[in-house]
Order: sequence, then C-alpha cells, then structure tokens
Amino acid sequence: MHPQDDFVQLELERTSWWHAARRDLIREIVGEALRDKREAHILDMGGKAELAFEPPSVSRVINQHETLASSAFQQLHGVRNLVCTANDELAFASNCFDVVIAGDFLQSVPDDRVALREIRRVLKDGGLLFLTAPAYSFLWGEDDERRGSYRRYRVSELRRKLTTSGFEVQRASYFVAAGFVPLVMARMASGIVRTSSATERHPHSQNRFAKAAMKPLLDIERKLLQYINLPFGTHVVCWAHKPALIAERLTIPAWERHWVSSPRLTWSGS
Repeated sequence: MHPQDDFVQLELERTSWWHAARRDLIREIVGEALRDKREAHILDMGGKAELAFEPPSVSRVINQHETLASSAFQQLHGVRNLVCTANDELAFASNCFDVVIAGDFLQSVPDDRVALREIRRVLKDGGLLFLTAPAYSFLWGEDDERRGSYRRYRVSELRRKLTTSGFEVQRASYFVAAGFVPLVMARMASGIVRTSSATERHPHSQNRFAKAAMKPLLDIERKLLQYINLPFGTHVVCWAHKPALIAERLTIPAWERHWVSSPRLTWSGS
C-alpha cells in the first residue's frame, strides 16, 4: 500500500467510534489497576490508548509500533516515546513493564501464541495485560483483509490461548453488543451488494455519524462490564495477569543474547 493510503487509513481509524470506545475502556481499566501505584512502566502496543501522565507522576508510557508509517503518523499527532519493533520479538528487556496494552493487535500477527509469550516475557511478575480483538470468524469482512488480520476470536478461544501462554485470566467478555446485529446484517448484505461509491466518497461524515450514535450505547456497555460479562459483541476484551513465580525459565530473544547483561531501558521522549 502507498504511504499516503496508509495515512488515510490510519486517520480513519483514529477518528472512528471504535477507537474512542476502546481508548475510554482501556483508560478506565488501566487507571483502576494503577490506582495505588505511583510509578508504572506501560507498553502501549500500537498506541491505541493514547495515555499520558503529567508531572509529578513518574509513570512512563512507551508507544510501540511495528511499521515506520504508523510510527510517523503517531509522531505527526504529537505522540512521544515511540519505538518501532516487531510484535513477535519486542526490543525490550525481560520483566520491565507493569502493564502491556494490546488494543486490536493480536489478530494481526501470524502466530498469536508467540506474540503472547513475548508479551509475557516483557511483563513484570504480577503485571497486567489488557487486550481487545475482533470477535467471531463469521463476521470476517473486507475490512479485516484491508487491515492485514489473520483471524477473529471467541471469548473461550482467547481465554484458552492466554492460559496456555502462562497468563491468569481475570476477565474475558464480549464488547460492542450494540453493533453486533448491524454488523451481522452488513456482512450478509456484503455478499449480495458491493459497498456503494457514495460510501467510499464520504467516510469522514459516516465516522462522525456513527461516533455520535454509538458513544452513549458503548458508555452503557462499559458500565455494565463492571458487573457482568456481555454474552455477545463485535469485539472481545480481556485482562489477565502474569503470575508471580519464584523461579521461571525465560526464552531470551536473539537481540538480547548479544548483550553481556540485559540493556537498561531509558524512558525518554522521542
């Protein structure tokens, strides 16, 4: 894809209702998890949470991206602490993050189990992983292919993969139940009628309309998630912990073997 097309797609995603809903949910969950911690190191994979801590906080956020185009796009929007590194071999020392945020990331890696084990490696003992992913393989569509996705998930499947990768799952639920029926109908219609040229010409106006319509519904769903797991939705949300173990064998990535000792991570602005 042409870099200009990449930027257009990234801008559409950044202004979408799902980006806003996911960001609000992540901030709520992570904020609750860090409520009693004055200092925290956070890895935001893909920069989906748009977290920022003001002085005198000593918490730091690293915004990780796999492509230079995505990193450049975030830099143009004033994002700091950017690191470009592969999703399945993170360029960070082991046990260095208190929280890892993986917003709509897992479906875009060829081997999700390798990626989960790599996330577990960089998490500290007791660290929190919060992730979101698109739900249900029967909802697969052209937008999944355009984003380079490999799969969609059910809650039970994602819970099983997290458990076998060494995580303790705290909560796993569907999300965006309000968009489930409309998306099913859209997927059914896409097999009969192609997206009209009018739709392609006015994506920004559609984004604004959808954002205004979905925000109050997703605010309600976010409140419900405090008490119950939703039975269906267009996405899966999950938070899990890396268990604190007395001794553990770690798989050290190739880049780290070149060091006599693990490199120190410097938390500085880009």
